[in-house]
Amino acid sequence: MSTEYAVELAKVDKVFHTHHFFQKNDDTGRRSFYHRKRIHAVQAVEFGIRPGEVLGLLGPNGAGKTTCVKMISSLVRPTAGKVFVNGMHVEKRRHEVLRHVGVVLEGTRTVIWPLTPLENLMYFGRLRDVSSKDLKKRARDLLDFIGLRDKMDTQVRRLSRGQRQRLAICIAMVSDPKVLLLDEPTTGLDVQSSRAIRTKVVELTREFNKSVLLTTHDMHIAQLLCDRIGIIDKGRLITCRKTRDLISVFADQTYEFRLDRMPPVELITSIPGVHEARVEADGAEEPVLLVRVSEDETERSRALYEVMDALRREQHLVRAVSLREQTLEEAFLRLTESTI
Repeated sequence: MSTEYAVELAKVDKVFHTHHFFQKNDDTGRRSFYHRKRIHAVQAVEFGIRPGEVLGLLGPNGAGKTTCVKMISSLVRPTAGKVFVNGMHVEKRRHEVLRHVGVVLEGTRTVIWPLTPLENLMYFGRLRDVSSKDLKKRARDLLDFIGLRDKMDTQVRRLSRGQRQRLAICIAMVSDPKVLLLDEPTTGLDVQSSRAIRTKVVELTREFNKSVLLTTHDMHIAQLLCDRIGIIDKGRLITCRKTRDLISVFADQTYEFRLDRMPPVELITSIPGVHEARVEADGAEEPVLLVRVSEDETERSRALYEVMDALRREQHLVRAVSLREQTLEEAFLRLTESTI
């Protein structure tokens, strides 16, 4: 265990077994198993989260993201390996660990709909042993922080999905945990609600020094929020590194040429120094010629001049030329596709 991390997973495995059986035998009272399936959800996963850091855990559906969240929060016991939170072994000191961890599971399953936001926070605060003297003030402060003070006495069933999701974050924060686990916190939300939650996550980590684990399918949110990215696929952690470093690994010299009409791709690909050329076109939008050229500066320069000459000869109108920026989504797709 490293003192550098607030959360650490050390070679963690999780295997689930499912059983399918016949109906109970009336004579013997026993059920006969006929099929037993073994699912290796997480395999030898290792990563840590530092205080004041947002770690994004990305992966396809069924990759093992939520299983990792549940193991950190002690909802699921690892088959092998160890999980630590603030230096405490999760299995051995479960009740102490729970005081240091706040969890927002996908959807709003932690919210009680017939109660108001204030009543929800009071209820969950008491469950988490928050002092009665401090609880009401903390609940009101959290509702202020998350932007729900004017809804504090409205039944949760009457709130929007975005408001319920923000309340779920408040509930996770009611015991002032040092670790916050957010499992798909912006799924299905409108742009305004999603942005509000992103803003609050940044405040939590930067101003309050929380350690945040974020799972999401939204690559744009992950790229904006996460200091580091871990990519998990088929239960295995493929990589875990700084977001900017992960993107730069797959950066290449690809240029966008915005044109008036479809270009002669075969002509472009025959130019020395051009590694790839393809066209992106979406309905009525102007076509975009993507040209990936050599990393060598001299070859790249010569190739770009020849591409421009070729377009000029074909009498194309070049509306704009730019270097395409690599995105986290493209890096994610390259990594996960390589494991298929």
